[in-house]
Parts: sequence; C-alpha cells; structure tokens
Amino acid sequence: MKRIIREFDGVSEIVYVADIKDYVLLFLNKAGLKAFGYDSLEQVEGKKCYEVLQGRKSPCPFCTNGKLHKDKYLEWRHKNRPTGKEYRLKDKLISWEGREARIEIAEEIFNSGQQNAEAELKRMLEREQIVMECIQMMHSSLEVDMAVNNTLEVMGRYLYGERTYIFNTYGSYMDNIYEWCAEGVSEERGSLQKLPISAIQRWLPYFYRNECVIIRDVELIKESAPEEYAILKRQGIKTLIAVPFIEKEQLVGYFGIDNPKAGNLDEVSNILKMLAYFFQALLERKKREDYLKKIGFTDTMTGANNKNAFIRDTMLSDTGGLSSAGGFFIDINGLKKTNDTYGHEAGDNLIRQVYQIICYVMGDFPVYRLGGDEFAVLCRNISKEKLEGLHKRLREELDGRNGCNAAIGASFLENPSDLGVLIDEADKRMYKDKKQYYKKIGSKR
Repeated sequence: MKRIIREFDGVSEIVYVADIKDYVLLFLNKAGLKAFGYDSLEQVEGKKCYEVLQGRKSPCPFCTNGKLHKDKYLEWRHKNRPTGKEYRLKDKLISWEGREARIEIAEEIFNSGQQNAEAELKRMLEREQIVMECIQMMHSSLEVDMAVNNTLEVMGRYLYGERTYIFNTYGSYMDNIYEWCAEGVSEERGSLQKLPISAIQRWLPYFYRNECVIIRDVELIKESAPEEYAILKRQGIKTLIAVPFIEKEQLVGYFGIDNPKAGNLDEVSNILKMLAYFFQALLERKKREDYLKKIGFTDTMTGANNKNAFIRDTMLSDTGGLSSAGGFFIDINGLKKTNDTYGHEAGDNLIRQVYQIICYVMGDFPVYRLGGDEFAVLCRNISKEKLEGLHKRLREELDGRNGCNAAIGASFLENPSDLGVLIDEADKRMYKDKKQYYKKIGSKR
C-alpha cells in the first residue's frame, strides 16, 4: 500500500480513495491536496469525500458508487466547483486495507478555443446568478445586519472561502464590523478592532484607484510588508481579495474574502466588485437608521437618554437576568428662579451642568432626562452598599457646586420584576427630599 501511495503522489492527476459505505476519505494524493488547498493528508483524514472534494454537506447527487465495478473503470466528465475546472474521471472499485472503496483518477481537461468560450460564458452566467441572488437578499430583508451577514455567508459558500468580512475605516484606524466564517474556521472579528490603517498601507494606492487588492501567496510579502504579513499570517491567510468602499474620493471601508478556492482570483474579484456598490448602499442605510434611532432616544440639549429611552429600558426590558437594581430620581431645585432671574439660557446651562455632575458620579450607569428639570438613573446588578455610596457622593458633588442644588431620591430592589416600580419609589423619596429643601429655604427667610 505504501508503494502504491508513493506512485500516486508522483503523478500530476488528482487521485483519491474513499470508503463506499460511509464516504470517508482514505487517501488524497499530493496533486489533490494542492488542488483543494490542503498542506497534508492529516488535514483531510476522517472527513467525507463530498466535504473535501465538492464542498457539500451531504453525498453528491451525481455520485457513481452504484455504477462501479472491480474489473473495469467507469469513465465520465465533471466540472468541479471548488477548483473551477473540468475533469475527465475514471472510477473503479478496489479493496483498500480490508475496506471496499472507490478509487478515482481525475485528469484536467484543457479545452479548445470554443470550449473555453463556452466555459467562460457559463462562468459569467454563474457569476451573474450569484450576484443577483445576493442583491435580492440585500433588498428583501428589513434588517440591515441580517442582510449583510446573509450575503457574506452566500458569497463565502459560493466561493468556498474561509472568511468573508467588512471593515469600516475612520481616521487612522479600521474595525472589522461584519464577519462570516466557514465551519471549523475561528472568528477573528474581536481581535481586529482599532487596527492602524498603516497595516494596509500597501493597499491604499489600489483602493484609491478603485481597484481590488489580490494576494496570491502571502509568503511573497513577508519581507516587503512585515506588518501586513504578520496580521495575515496569524489568521492563517494564504490568499486574499479585498474591494474598497470609496465615498467622495475617500476610503470609508472595504470587504473581502480569505482563501477562496472556487475559480481564479481575478474572476472572484469581478464578483466582489459587482457587489461593492450594493454593500455600500446597505451600510449607508445602516448609518441613517442608527442616526434616526439615536435622535429618537437622545435628549438634544444635554445628550442624555430621553424619555423614549427610559420607557424602552424600564417598561420594555427583560429583568430576568437581574439579581438587583437601584434607581435614582433627581429634580433640580430652583430652576424656575434661575430662569426668571438670569434668563432661560442660564437655566439651560444649569440643566447641562447638573447632567454632567450626575454622569461624573454614576459612571457607566445610564442617565435619562425625563423632563425640564428631572433626571433618572438605572443601576442594574448593583449592591445596596454601592448604591448608598453613589447617593452620598452625588449629594456632595451637587451641594459643592454653586447653584447646582437638587432633590435626590434613591431606591433598591433585589430580584426586581419591574424597573418602573423602582423608579416610582425613587420619585416618591425625591419629593420628600424636595419638601425638606423648601422647608429649609422657607425657615431662612
């Protein structure tokens, strides 16, 4: 058997052996490993032949297992999608280490001029079909994120790539904002945030000419672009295609595919170019939606969350994961007097100043402006001791600022079922605090 393997490894044709019953790939020669993008036989051992050779999840509908004989070869032709090439095939039943198996020898067919033209036409129609499928998917989904993720998956599977992704560029940095990974390929998005643009410095002239960047062998840039090489090598990238998003002559992002196996890289780049405009349109739509969402839930004067956000986060949010919660209700004392004495601009400045003090004390806990002089704070999963500490510190900060006095109410619940009840209780306590303030002011007159 070892002698036979050595013989198979020395030929230019693709040769493989697979178990007839369970489709397990038993052998793939060096020519086959190279054609399908593998470095060693160990990488494919135990996998199904239809997975490795056809990129399928189930047995091929054109499988010849039921037509094979031990005494003669079955000859046929087939276009292999992962390699993008057509082969003349010879299949036969053999015994392989005690197992009944199929051996297949695949010889690439080098077409004549007419056959080449027909093959190119077929590839062009396939490209147009997959592009139209992706465009339809982009426009049929109401959710931008879903449309982008689904399209990246379709492209990745069609081109037999390992990863498809989109990067957003801003200033001197870039973030991986969308990512699809093939089965068995590790996600990289989390580690590809705030990367310096300098890492792709070599790509920028191509991008600004609205051209694709094609890396046919990452080892060829090891010496000339070490920073780029280190990032790509760490991700297991051997080949790569990236397409720019250009807006008003500025680079705003790019998308690409790692280690595509279907067709040649120039053909793949043509497919990605066709989709670039539609991806960009989707991302622009996402920006508009995010902006509208932001202004719909943001107070324009202070930048705080507004009443809509408060309703969303109290009445509509799930409290199942909360072990405890705290709430504050804050009302500025003397705002009317400030408006009457110094004007509404001074009153607006007072509101902004109080908001900044609240944010400073509360840290990452969300602050909401509910009305002219009213604020609320939600503190999820907070201890009672920490809540009391924040209450004391907020009081000290507000009392220590000239003209920034406010009434404060705080409440705490373990295993809360209704955050609105929490804030209502804080509101009641705030009114008690406000009565004490005006009682104190009245006694000084």
